[in-house]
Amino acid sequence: MNGHTLVVLDFDGVICDTIDECFVSSWIAYHSLYHNEALRPPARTIRNEFARLRPFVRSGEDFVRIQEILATGARVTDQAGFDELTRQAGEESRKRFREVFYQARTEMLERDRDGWLALSRIYPHVILAFAHLPREVPLYVLSTKKREFVEEIVRAEGIQIPSEKILWSDREPKLATVHRLLEEGRYPQAILVDDQIDYLATNADPRIRVYLASWGYVQKEWLCEPLKVPVLAPQDLKPLLEEALAPARTAS
Repeated sequence: MNGHTLVVLDFDGVICDTIDECFVSSWIAYHSLYHNEALRPPARTIRNEFARLRPFVRSGEDFVRIQEILATGARVTDQAGFDELTRQAGEESRKRFREVFYQARTEMLERDRDGWLALSRIYPHVILAFAHLPREVPLYVLSTKKREFVEEIVRAEGIQIPSEKILWSDREPKLATVHRLLEEGRYPQAILVDDQIDYLATNADPRIRVYLASWGYVQKEWLCEPLKVPVLAPQDLKPLLEEALAPARTAS
């Protein structure tokens, strides 16, 4: 075991603003691939409602679920309502939404790589925080987005993250993944930064420090003190990484 701190960052909403990419991919997935409709440009009001529901997303197929909510006029105002709607739809619906969502992404990337990449933007303060980090530091990306999509976006921005340090969370809870990485014995402690409160609020492992990214897809009430999850401001990311990864940088 070494003395380094393992740092794990979520991708969508922490490293990268991907709401436009998720909106466009899920719009195509739901209307074209799921319903075989002739595609039409979405109205601005649809995009605004998509953004309102974005904080409830737990996995990639949930973006397509949002499109269904918007198309059918279902009323969803909180996480519990969103989760219940997903439960009622059933596993077959979830699997199909998952399939068409990743199909839409893949086809967009193959057909118009530059256009697809333009829909995602690395946050400026993240680029600054990553600017002088060596490749050897124990910094991982843990995302509901598949590795190949994350790699395309970060490489386009000139950010070097080794492939083996980009992890697809799939069905495993993010805290469980961080716990598993710690159990491998290479690191005594870890930091997890995410913008989904439910991934952080259940942490009971004293070795893991959790932070809610205030710049991500969060609801205002998540930022309140009673939730007991420390809130990270954009300007605090660079000092946090420098402090956590300083031993690794000294050793490299």
